[in-house]
Amino acid sequence: MNSESAISATTRLSKGALFLGIDVGGTNVKLGLVNSTGTVHAKDTLPTPELGTPERVFDAAIAFADRELSVLGSDRFTLAGIGLAVPGVLDTQESVLREVVNLPGWRGKRLRQMLGDARDLPNAVVNDANSAAYAEHASRSLGNKSLALVTLGTGVGCGLVINGSPYGGDHGCAGELGHIAIRFGSNALPCTCGKRGHLEAYAGSKGVLAQLQSLAEAAKNSDITTLLSTGDITPRDIAERAQADCDLCAAVVDQTAEYLGQAIGQLAQVIDPDVVLLGGAMTFGGNQSKVGQRFLATVQNTINDTTLEQVGTNLTVEFASLGNDAGVIGAAIVAQQVITT
Repeated sequence: MNSESAISATTRLSKGALFLGIDVGGTNVKLGLVNSTGTVHAKDTLPTPELGTPERVFDAAIAFADRELSVLGSDRFTLAGIGLAVPGVLDTQESVLREVVNLPGWRGKRLRQMLGDARDLPNAVVNDANSAAYAEHASRSLGNKSLALVTLGTGVGCGLVINGSPYGGDHGCAGELGHIAIRFGSNALPCTCGKRGHLEAYAGSKGVLAQLQSLAEAAKNSDITTLLSTGDITPRDIAERAQADCDLCAAVVDQTAEYLGQAIGQLAQVIDPDVVLLGGAMTFGGNQSKVGQRFLATVQNTINDTTLEQVGTNLTVEFASLGNDAGVIGAAIVAQQVITT
């Protein structure tokens, strides 16, 4: 922790204490001022490539915080700490990114020390998936219970909260659900990591589209194959077509749910969490559509079919609820924990 001489812990956790959450992605940096209960008082989004380096991101984030605090009223609110959420493999002991894609200049930097140099306040650095998971965990008041947040999109990610705390593992790779093997042998699909049979190859967005391509070719469905050839179809389109009674698209949704349920079943059998949440851009409509609801039910049924009864039947599987704000909220809450623990 950085020096806390300027502001007492009591002041920081007063009603007016706000925490700056910084959620860094390859495309955007999300910023938010968050209070101790997880309410976002102000937020903004900045383009990552234009900022580039950690130093420039931190300077922009602190400028945002100072500006918004002046609007909210510096006599009512105080910046109490800073939380940073980053993608990639994070060395949680050193707060250093060991592996990261799309963030040149970030690898190997001592991020917590740099945050302290930018503004002398308590700070914390956490993996972005774990940050989002922690926000969802806090919003459900789960206390010392465990939660996994599975994010579905181009890849398949997973953030873990074990016994009430974000968990990254000894080498920063805990929760890499996308790289759990669900198929084995030479016929297993290749993953982007170079190995075969990983969940991401089957349930990432490219894998889902490949499933649809295979089914359409087998069924000689020219409508789907023509649409696929344009490159314009997305998982959202698949969900909408499934909703409109396209059998091929419905089959792909069901198969993706089974793949996902198999992997989550393995995870659940090992860590036995209380809650698993599904988030990201590829939830096939989520709770707002019948397709999304069936997707969730198939995931749950597959988990039940592949785990011990005490694991599957006691596991709550739901869609995530905080959306794009989860990373910012989680980072801010983790920063708060630096003060209170």
